[in-house]
Amino acid sequence: MNLKKLFINASVLLAGTALAVLIPVKAQAAGLISGGASRELNSSSSTLSETVGSSTTRTVTVQITEPSEVIEEEYLNLSIALFSTNPKYCNVRSGPGTEYSIVGRMYDGSVGSIIDEVDETIADDEDPDDDNDQWIRIRSGAVEGYVLNSFLVTGVNAYNRLEEQTQYYAEILVSQLNVRKEASIDSSCLTYVTRGERYRIVMDNGTDPRVYLAAREVEAGDEELEDDGMDWVKIVYAEGKTGYVSADYITITEEYKTAKTIEEIREEEEAERERNLRATTSSGSASTGTSAPAENLTVVPNLSTDYATISELRMAIVNYGLQFVGNPYILGGQSLAGTDCSGFTCYVFRDFGISIARTPSGQYSSAGRSISLAEAQPGDIICYGSGGCSHVALYIGNGQIVQESNPRRGLEVNSVYFMSNIIAVKNVLD
Repeated sequence: MNLKKLFINASVLLAGTALAVLIPVKAQAAGLISGGASRELNSSSSTLSETVGSSTTRTVTVQITEPSEVIEEEYLNLSIALFSTNPKYCNVRSGPGTEYSIVGRMYDGSVGSIIDEVDETIADDEDPDDDNDQWIRIRSGAVEGYVLNSFLVTGVNAYNRLEEQTQYYAEILVSQLNVRKEASIDSSCLTYVTRGERYRIVMDNGTDPRVYLAAREVEAGDEELEDDGMDWVKIVYAEGKTGYVSADYITITEEYKTAKTIEEIREEEEAERERNLRATTSSGSASTGTSAPAENLTVVPNLSTDYATISELRMAIVNYGLQFVGNPYILGGQSLAGTDCSGFTCYVFRDFGISIARTPSGQYSSAGRSISLAEAQPGDIICYGSGGCSHVALYIGNGQIVQESNPRRGLEVNSVYFMSNIIAVKNVLD
């Protein structure tokens, strides 16, 4: 039995009881702007009416936080490393100076959070404030340390470039999958890839590959396609080498690029050597027949089909997400141990075999179908923002959401009205 389903059954977390332990709407909304803040967020009180069931109407008073203030709180400490010349990385050091040990590397486009800013301390310096380098203490991926501020774009400038730093990956779902020279079942095979491996996807037009594949499905329905009818994704399968794999046997994920620890760098270099060796020795030896490109069709189960009804799936998703309440907010984080607002929703759905965009704007533009707030059900995504989507949360029912709020507050439960501008509700389940 699916472990997540076992957890739901063992805990008897049914729709009627799962939300009973949550803090009331009014208390949660007020809690967003109370305690521990370096400054208070601007807020106003508002009375809202909500229809419950077919006829009952309740009225609640909530504190509504200004959207601009929330966005500032979430992205104020954002940093992105950008390099115009080689090498396109900088060292992350254990202290604010080049004499400190190297703990990792921050590559071009790596996203991180600023923890502190300090001036370099130089022994016997008569004027420590004159011409000393400023170092920024950052957290990026599993790396925490110091980099020179000249390598980083921060704040609003970094936020405006955040979307550019998204990378898409193909995760292989079958034991062996051929990589073909062209996007055709008749094309020769260059090598093969195996289950669990991840390869960067190349998109020539910069489009989210899921959007591209969805457009292909529409075209196929209109019988406008003149190829073999299969969908293909271009991947980098070895250093400097690209090829095509069938989209039927992969899942598409996305993430921000982050800094790497020394240990992670060594592990990735070793994996890269093995892939390059495989690409060299297997070239031309893989199947060139016209059979399906995946010879072994033992596909990883889609967890979203392990539930009797959509309602059961929705409650499973909600209760799974609620397990992580209290975890830290980590901008660009790549697991539910700590991530940002869109990372939380993305990774919760991913663990149920459902692929959605990694960024707020991607979830707003491409996740599921748009519905009204009155139609929202547990497991839907609430999108907030001004002039575009800049924050998302998971709706858990009863007028509440669970969300990665900001670096100060982490993952918590709030009123769905914690910000005034709900620009969309996205149903990705039915």
